[in-house]
Amino acid sequence: MSDWISDVLLFSAGVAGGVLICSLASSFSAAKRQRSALENARERILAAIKEQHDQAILHEAFQTTQDIRGELDKSLETLRKTLTTVLDPVAPLSSNPSSPTDGLFSYPASRMKTHSRG
Repeated sequence: MSDWISDVLLFSAGVAGGVLICSLASSFSAAKRQRSALENARERILAAIKEQHDQAILHEAFQTTQDIRGELDKSLETLRKTLTTVLDPVAPLSSNPSSPTDGLFSYPASRMKTHSRG
């Protein structure tokens, strides 16, 4: 009779141990699933933050490009005005189209000395 009771106790201890192992394993797997869900959420949040950061960098780069383009346009306009100012006064001075150097010298011809060789 003592063999039968020890066998039943041994069987029930095995069943209890199996139930305990299954419950612990399921709680560990649930914790693992929750951890992986949290890791996935963390990865999504980090990806969203990185995307916002990249968009902010691109926006800043485009803004800087627009500022540089504006400065270049101002410089181009200043250069055009300077060239217009510099080149326009030359045109009225050249009254004799046959002589290309007349416009370069503003010394009047009546004041020039003529040397006669004799």
